[in-house]
Amino acid sequence: MCLVCIAFASWVLKSSDPEAADAWKAALLANVSALSAIQYLRQYVKKRNPSRDDP
Repeated sequence: MCLVCIAFASWVLKSSDPEAADAWKAALLANVSALSAIQYLRQYVKKRNPSRDDP
């Protein structure tokens, strides 16, 4: 899931035209995908290491 979101974000940025008027939409979509991937990875790591207590 994490890699899919990062790959999608990369594809969106590569396929979009930076000179277009709605390029901000592609950037926003890529950022949301990347943030979702990071959040998913953090939750996955917390589930894998339950014995470690966070301060």
